[in-house]
Amino acid sequence: MADRLRQGFRGRERQRERLGNPEIDIPERHPEGDHEINEGNRPRRNGRLVDRVARGRGPRGGRGREEVGRGGQAHGLGRGRGAGEYRGIDGANRLRGNRTIGFMRLRELAEEEPSEIVQVLVTAVNNGTLRRSLNKCSEDRGYFKQFLQVLAKACECHSMDANLLLVLNNVREDSFTNTLVDYTSFAFLKVQEGDVMKHVQQMKDLISVAQQICIRMPSSTLTFCLGLYAAIQPVVDAMANSSDGIDDSLQQQFQLFTEHKDNILKKGRKNVSCAEGEPEDDFREYEVFPRSVELDTNVKPFLRKIKKKGGYEDIDHYLDVQYRLLREDFVGPLRDGVAEFLQVIKENRKIKRLQDIRIYNHVRIISPICSESGLGHVIQFDVSHMMKVRWESSKRLIHGSLLCLSADLFKTFYFATVTNRDPKDLKKGILQVKIEHNFDTIRKLEKLEFTMAETTAYFEAYRHVLAGLQNIREGDFPFEQYIIRCEADVKPPLYLRNNPDIKFDLRPLVDDNFTIREESRLTAETRPRRDHNDFFSVGSRPAKDVKILDRSSWPPAGLLQLNCSQYEAVISALTKEFAIAQGPPGTGKTYIGLKIVKALLYNRDVWSKNPDIGNPDPRPMLVVCYTNHALDQFLEGIYKFYKGDVVRVGSRSTSEILQKCMLKNFRGRIGNDALFRNKRQARMALSDLKRNCDMIGERIKEAQTEILHEDFLCPFMGKAYRQLTAGFNDLLYTYPEVQLQLPKRYSVIVEWLGLGNITPEIEVDDDAEARGQNPGPEDNAGQGNDRRQDQALDREVVRAVMEEFGDENQDDNFIDVDDELNAIENQRILDVGEVSDDDEPRGGHISFDEEDNPLSLTAVAFRVDDIDRKPEGTRRKLWEVQKEQKKKIKKRVRYELAQNDTMSKAEADRIQNLWTMQQKDKWRLYRRWIFLYKESLLKKINPVEIDNAARRYSEARMQEDKEIMRRATVIGMTTTGAAIYHSVLQEIRPRVIVVEEAAEVLEAHVITTLSSGCEHLILIGDHKQLKPNPTVFRLAKDYNLDLSLFERMIKNDMKWDCLHLQHRMRPDIADLVRHIYPSLEDHDSVRNTELIKGVSSFMYFIDHSFPEQHDEDQKSHLNTYEAEYIVALCRYLLQQGYEPSQITVLTLYSGQLFCLRKLMPKSAFEGVRVTVVDNYQGEENDIIILSLVRSNKEGHIGFLSIENRICVALSRAKKGFYVIGNFDLLSKNSELWKKMIQTVKKKGLFGPGLKLYCQNHPKDEGITVSLPKDFNKAPEGGCSKQCEFRLNCGHVCQMFCHVLDPEHKDYNCRKPCGKIVCANDHRCTKLCYEKCGDCMKLIPKRIPRCGHEQLIWCYLNPSKFSCKAPCEKILSCGHKCQEKCGDVHTRECVVQVQTTWACGHAGVVSCSKMDVATCEKHCLEVLTCEHPCEGTCGDCSEGRLHKQCMKNCSRTLVCGHQCKDKCNNCPPCKLMCENKCSHSRCIKSCGEACVPCREPCDWSCEHYECTKLCFDPCNRPRCDRPCRKRLPCQHACIGLCGEPCPDMCRVCHRNEVTQIFFGSEDEPNARFVQLEDCRHIFEVESLDMWMDASGENNGETTIQLKLCPRCKTPIRRNLRYGHIIKSALCDIEKVKTVVRGDERRIQALKMDIESKIKLSFGNTRYIQEYGALGRLVNMGVRNTRQTQEYDALRRLRDEAKTERELVALDNQIRFLISARKLQGKWEDDNDVSLVVDKTNALRDLEIFRGWMLIRRNVLTDQEIDDALQELARLQSYFYLMQYSNKIRERRIQIDDLMKVEMRKVEQIVKDGKKFTRDREDLVKACLHKLKTICPLTGLGISEEERTKILQAMGLSKGHWFKCPNGHVYAIGDCGGATVESRCPECGAAIGGQGHALRADNAIATEMDGANMSAYDEAANMNLADLLLHGHLRI
Repeated sequence: MADRLRQGFRGRERQRERLGNPEIDIPERHPEGDHEINEGNRPRRNGRLVDRVARGRGPRGGRGREEVGRGGQAHGLGRGRGAGEYRGIDGANRLRGNRTIGFMRLRELAEEEPSEIVQVLVTAVNNGTLRRSLNKCSEDRGYFKQFLQVLAKACECHSMDANLLLVLNNVREDSFTNTLVDYTSFAFLKVQEGDVMKHVQQMKDLISVAQQICIRMPSSTLTFCLGLYAAIQPVVDAMANSSDGIDDSLQQQFQLFTEHKDNILKKGRKNVSCAEGEPEDDFREYEVFPRSVELDTNVKPFLRKIKKKGGYEDIDHYLDVQYRLLREDFVGPLRDGVAEFLQVIKENRKIKRLQDIRIYNHVRIISPICSESGLGHVIQFDVSHMMKVRWESSKRLIHGSLLCLSADLFKTFYFATVTNRDPKDLKKGILQVKIEHNFDTIRKLEKLEFTMAETTAYFEAYRHVLAGLQNIREGDFPFEQYIIRCEADVKPPLYLRNNPDIKFDLRPLVDDNFTIREESRLTAETRPRRDHNDFFSVGSRPAKDVKILDRSSWPPAGLLQLNCSQYEAVISALTKEFAIAQGPPGTGKTYIGLKIVKALLYNRDVWSKNPDIGNPDPRPMLVVCYTNHALDQFLEGIYKFYKGDVVRVGSRSTSEILQKCMLKNFRGRIGNDALFRNKRQARMALSDLKRNCDMIGERIKEAQTEILHEDFLCPFMGKAYRQLTAGFNDLLYTYPEVQLQLPKRYSVIVEWLGLGNITPEIEVDDDAEARGQNPGPEDNAGQGNDRRQDQALDREVVRAVMEEFGDENQDDNFIDVDDELNAIENQRILDVGEVSDDDEPRGGHISFDEEDNPLSLTAVAFRVDDIDRKPEGTRRKLWEVQKEQKKKIKKRVRYELAQNDTMSKAEADRIQNLWTMQQKDKWRLYRRWIFLYKESLLKKINPVEIDNAARRYSEARMQEDKEIMRRATVIGMTTTGAAIYHSVLQEIRPRVIVVEEAAEVLEAHVITTLSSGCEHLILIGDHKQLKPNPTVFRLAKDYNLDLSLFERMIKNDMKWDCLHLQHRMRPDIADLVRHIYPSLEDHDSVRNTELIKGVSSFMYFIDHSFPEQHDEDQKSHLNTYEAEYIVALCRYLLQQGYEPSQITVLTLYSGQLFCLRKLMPKSAFEGVRVTVVDNYQGEENDIIILSLVRSNKEGHIGFLSIENRICVALSRAKKGFYVIGNFDLLSKNSELWKKMIQTVKKKGLFGPGLKLYCQNHPKDEGITVSLPKDFNKAPEGGCSKQCEFRLNCGHVCQMFCHVLDPEHKDYNCRKPCGKIVCANDHRCTKLCYEKCGDCMKLIPKRIPRCGHEQLIWCYLNPSKFSCKAPCEKILSCGHKCQEKCGDVHTRECVVQVQTTWACGHAGVVSCSKMDVATCEKHCLEVLTCEHPCEGTCGDCSEGRLHKQCMKNCSRTLVCGHQCKDKCNNCPPCKLMCENKCSHSRCIKSCGEACVPCREPCDWSCEHYECTKLCFDPCNRPRCDRPCRKRLPCQHACIGLCGEPCPDMCRVCHRNEVTQIFFGSEDEPNARFVQLEDCRHIFEVESLDMWMDASGENNGETTIQLKLCPRCKTPIRRNLRYGHIIKSALCDIEKVKTVVRGDERRIQALKMDIESKIKLSFGNTRYIQEYGALGRLVNMGVRNTRQTQEYDALRRLRDEAKTERELVALDNQIRFLISARKLQGKWEDDNDVSLVVDKTNALRDLEIFRGWMLIRRNVLTDQEIDDALQELARLQSYFYLMQYSNKIRERRIQIDDLMKVEMRKVEQIVKDGKKFTRDREDLVKACLHKLKTICPLTGLGISEEERTKILQAMGLSKGHWFKCPNGHVYAIGDCGGATVESRCPECGAAIGGQGHALRADNAIATEMDGANMSAYDEAANMNLADLLLHGHLRI
């Protein structure tokens, strides 16, 4: 071995020898030859020293310094960004080539914390540096020693187990193992040579590393362990035999290694042959989550009892027992609960509440989410039966709860834990969880629906404690001699054993008010520790220097303010390394605990040193409590006297005092930049991943809870997208009145799923499914369908049972109570604040707000909650849905979205028409699209990356917390918190641990708080009070799981100190407890306690024999008599003046607890605490009322037989104690109860009834209450006498005798007041206690404004009164005002009046609506289509503009299909084309042109062959020769040569074949043809004649396919008649082209329509008609009506697809242009006399415009006639009014006949009736006569003559004027008057000067229609240009 070692180090030794110093490290030559590494010193380049700072650029990084940094990454000191593990680090930090960890770097690391070293080594593992460093160890002994030292220190890390395991796994490779063995050989030689001391430290390090490898990898390192042990043992033996001797610590360390080696060998033998009663597996290899076999009730778990007496074999035996029992404590309830649930399902019985689990139904996985724990998921469950659950306060689904999900009634199951709960989301059934399985498994679960079980055992507490037990290794566990081997001889703490003369200063115990102050290591706050001598009292000097281990030097107990028993307890606690202090009720356990802590903190210098070398080694004190409440109380006590670094771990503290001590407040403030930077980088990396994951999760959640838009799903719909949208566009033609109302981004998919308001009206082809056009389930999916059916059946069974499950939450009207479950959960509950930052989100928030969700604005087409909302801008009649259907629709949609049944790809590909599918198949197809969309999103999530980022962040956060706790002086945490931070505690190694209420804590919880560094453990508690409370009672009863470490040590004869002086209870109450604590004494302070008011005794036992009841749901007991009695007693005590907080009601049964609750409304008992005994440990109150419940003939007393519970129940009262129960039953079945009952009987405190006395009448005989109703004898808490107190008002109190409010300050006299309150001697009518106020008596007064007399209040001035008499004013309509006299007069008269419309119908309408009301009678006029009009007279404008005919067309189209559209509106057929050939089929809609098949025609036989292409008519004759083939039945074919053989045979199907149709079927030689479309068979000669028959009718040829003679199915495919069929199809294709229109003509029409719209409706009219000023006006304000027309027409143009639609639109535009011109004429007429006519005409034109703007596929004859007639009527109306006005103006005389004719014509154009041809002729004739009598121009010439004159002159508008006498003349040039002249007709002056017209001349508007002269127009144009270019301002 020595030779091998010398060879290994040969090169290095020779170089050192040359230098004369064997310890000098030799530089290593870099392989590239360009650099040398001088073991961490500055490198050399070609022999020249250079700076160690290397510059370089990393991946995506900048320049920076190169070093191996901390936190598992290479850290750069310069600027730059790296990638992967080098992110944020300089590129040069990357280790390249053969670099190793430098020697100087190793020296630096040796001074770092173990966790820092582990992080560096993990980085070295990842980049290969560790492997090269390990190789270097075999070459360089100095390097090996330094590396071994670093590795040994890294093994001390306990907070990064996974990373350390990774490092050690690399270390134990063969090459390094050989190096270790070689070194031991070398050390052996050196030791033999006498060089011992140089190798002690290396051997310690080597043993540490070897032991940790063997401990952490026991199953795979047996050979490694044995090999190293064999190599180390000779060295250790040689050291022991040397003259220097062996180091004690090395000897002890080797001894532990030897024991561990022996344990490994022992376990190896066990695995070969397992002894009975010992486990077959290692508990450390268990998963925390249950295995499937563990939920099988037939398989019993392997469990062993906790030993009450005696020790364990070793630490593994001890931990194994604890681990398995604790694990069974949470697995058992889940197993039993699931079994009970399955039994309920099996028996189909009703139950309100399961005992051990809560069940949730219809659970499904919604979406992934990123949280601090890694990749989580959002799940949703059914909350329809949980409406009363108060999620804000419910203990359901709290953080950390274990959930078991199963889709098959728990035959298989999966586990999840709650990671985040939001009460708002829980109301919707939304919850965030972490599914504890790999991502591939989770993906398989996403389609399933689960039943979910939540165990009542709080899993989070178990999880961390169990993990802590698994992590305890040999060497980590302190006090093994006491805890495991149960030795009773307890030594002083190690820090005292090494220095027995140490002195303590106990003066702080003397001066209670003294405060310890220390400088803070956590904050910048300075609290210097000064010399405290001046602050202590003189009397405290004897306590200054106390030899702590010398009992004689201790000051007396009184000086330390302790009684004798407390004194002994404090001495033991300060001088024993394992101290136990028992404190019976009221003896001051917490008091002495604080005394002990105070003494230790003041003398911290004593225990803050390394016990071996005496150097400062400050380590914190750890204070552990079971509950958050107890922890707060104890830490508050410490904070009162200690102003130093106190850290409270966990955020469930309710203490205001401790808020500044919370761990979260110190995060980021400890000044460690590396920790902060590492944590920030980890948090940023996790946040980036979280944002991406949450965004994906939100999208998936939206997809599964809302309806997505088809545009968004387009990539996943394939060809279905086009079919869906095209089909909807065609369907919209059916509803032209809806088209203009649709929103811009209306969703087709909403209508397709039947959630819109159009498709319910559509008649779908019901025969489509019968014809097989829609797919059904796949034929080969039987197995999957069976599975789905089984799952569906399971869900239905669960649903049926779950309907009966009630809710445990009661009505909020009653007080809150604390049952056993609350007690357990309040003790063990741990929120996420224990381990995370409160300012950092724990999980993604599930946002349902549209503003917060970017997806909502683009993808969501329809929100399910909007089902009952009317779409904006739609007409009520068209869209309204019945209210009673809304809830059903919403529920149905929610159900469909929640289903997991999706359509397969094969099924989807077979769909021909999306719009004719069954509704269930539509939803299945929609869910397929959603599934594909979701799959595309999930591919973007990298679960491994997320989990790694979460783990890195968790470790970084844990390291920061560790640093905070390391710097603290006092750390406070619950036992669960200690389990969570187990690894941290192992590293900071608190030297002193104080456990408060230790007897109530499970032993496993205590031992997980211990670390190897613990030198002083103090347990404070009382094992005779409440014991640990396992979830499974059987484990306590049969396996002693309720045995605490505290009690077990006492049972094993370890010395403990018991306190004896109690300060709480009255002596008589304490006498009860003395049966349990015989030595208990009373302090003087409890002897003079005040008596209980209103009760004759302060303690009483009320005996009864009323039987108990059993609560099946709660599986508990209750006693209604006791409950009613206690409630009455509680009310009575409150009436005595006690505060509710002074009274506590205790019981031992949850059934009684809820019975009490139902009798105690909040209004009367708010503040009274009602709780179970188990939840009241450590608390007290003035008055305690105890309900014992049990009363039965069987003699069962249940919990009342447990001494611990009795002890707690009897020891809580300070002043008053009242117990009610069946004491005869108790005395017979319990010796303890028998003794106590004898005690109270002797004192006269026992009986069937409690005696009460009246405080107001104490001398009267009291009341004995034996029954609850007896309390009614003192209804107000006094007695049954009347109060008789005279009030200040003179009345007597009407209450019974009462104790409260004796001065009657709060009493309200309820007698009538009767005081005089006004000058009229009226008396007050209110009650006496009410303020009189104003006189409210009603008296008659006259109102000045109207003179009416009214009854009003006496105090009110009548002028301010609003008269209520009916108003008598007559309105303008002639009706009386309908309001009150004092109100505003009626504005809209509501009197119903009879009216008659133009149509002749009469009706009743409101008076104010007469002018706007329309006739509601049905029109019923027969339209040109011969259908009666379906509109009302009002809809049809009294028959002038009829509503479109909505009757079904039902005509047969050219394609053979029936038209499904409305009358006169036959569009191209929208059904799928049915044309097909032997090669392919057409996939277009039927109305589109088919693509011709260009394959060769298949029609051929041995005689003839068609040479055409498939789509061309065939060019061969029919072959009439018989077919010579044989059918499958072996009979001859009855068909013809070259034709497909018919399905039938003349022999087998004789009756069918020979059935007479044409007449020749029964002939023996008849041949037959089978039609392929309908499969009917016909005799060939007859069918030939049928097919060859001409389709002419009256000389016209009908274009259509031939029909089957039997069923009338169009014949589309048959080889024999291919020529006829293809010819017909060619003709049909031509018709289709004509119907749809030529594309070039369509484009030309669109352009023409576009130009017409722009020209006529593009806002140019103002410029044309009003000049430049009109243009300016138009630029500022657009005409709203014109804009609406323009926008509507453009929309109609965009929606028009076919030539027919464009032609219809073109005609609509023409009509609108005509209407617009006519409207302009009416608007330009400003004659005042025509205002009414103008208003009526414009109103009719507006109606016409709206009617004409409706979208139409075609303008029907009826509509054209209506439009022409209406325009003719309005134009005639205009001209008739013009003629009438001119006749009036010109005073033209007309005869009476003409007047009569004019009145008749005026009636025709105004009456609103249809302008028929006859009426139009009458009007035209009259207008022609008027034109002759009075030309409109007034020029004495006809209109034709005027036009010819204007054309001849060629002047623009504005050049024509008239003289004062009306004679017309013209001015040329610019049109401005520059000279004056004379009129040639009359000689009057005409013209003007300076372009200004004479004042008596005027513009001749009647000549050319101008409103101003041409010169003025030009001037205005120039002005407009100036304004437009900014040269002028208006």
